[in-house]
Amino acid sequence: MDEIDFEGEPKRKEKAHDPNQESLFGVSPRARSSDPETSHEAARSMHVASATHRGMILKYLEEHGASTGDAIDEALGWRHATANRRLPELRRMNLIEMSDQTAVTRSGRRARMWRII
Repeated sequence: MDEIDFEGEPKRKEKAHDPNQESLFGVSPRARSSDPETSHEAARSMHVASATHRGMILKYLEEHGASTGDAIDEALGWRHATANRRLPELRRMNLIEMSDQTAVTRSGRRARMWRII
């Protein structure tokens, strides 16, 4: 059943892209127009968190130099792969790039390191 607004009318579904949802760094929360409302709510809730994470990653890289996503996660006390979700966004913003350096992650695998441009 559709949700009802204050005046008893069915609520309208949100569009897939709303420019008012742009984050501090210009990356929109992601939810497809066909996704349920709960997905749109989750995307909106990550709007500020993802911008905050990107800022923390930039600060870490500025202070510590090139690093893997795994090392950033460990240093910042994040769950596995949190930084790896934000690093490509920072690359698309032309703020960081992959270096030619690699380092061994906690899993024992080699990973490319990211650095400030």
